[in-house]
Amino acid sequence: MRANMRRFVPMERYHVVFEHEVLFRDLDAMGHVNNVAFVAFMEDARVEYWRALRKDHGLKGINFILAEVTCKYVSPAHFGETLLIGIRARNLGNKSFHFEYRMEELTSARLVSEGKSVQVMYDYKKQKTMPLDDRMRDAVASLEKLKLSDLSAAEQIPDTDQ
Repeated sequence: MRANMRRFVPMERYHVVFEHEVLFRDLDAMGHVNNVAFVAFMEDARVEYWRALRKDHGLKGINFILAEVTCKYVSPAHFGETLLIGIRARNLGNKSFHFEYRMEELTSARLVSEGKSVQVMYDYKKQKTMPLDDRMRDAVASLEKLKLSDLSAAEQIPDTDQ
């Protein structure tokens, strides 16, 4: 999906990257992208990651839920700009894993925002958390072009079914 391959090194470390044109609905009263829009862009990134991971364009089978999200706003984005949004998985734990996000303005490569989120594997039928299985681990390692040991979590989220 990369339209412009002249990326700087940080974006090169993201294997799922897509473009998003800033729309009028993304703006706040000050004329720049509203803070909540960035969280929505991260949600779009998670869907793109799922598509790349499973080679599936449907939403059925997504078996994780969002537990936490943070966003660091670095520079404003404006109407008509195109953002290049990268997402990568890190810190695969027993039941959870992290995503890291990077958003740049396409033309200038200006860093706009960075973010992180924690996802927990979830069985919707049983309504409880579940372990991160080997199939998922292997698929993430393959997509990220990393060894599983490079993706293991330094900090584990407690294994609770809350």
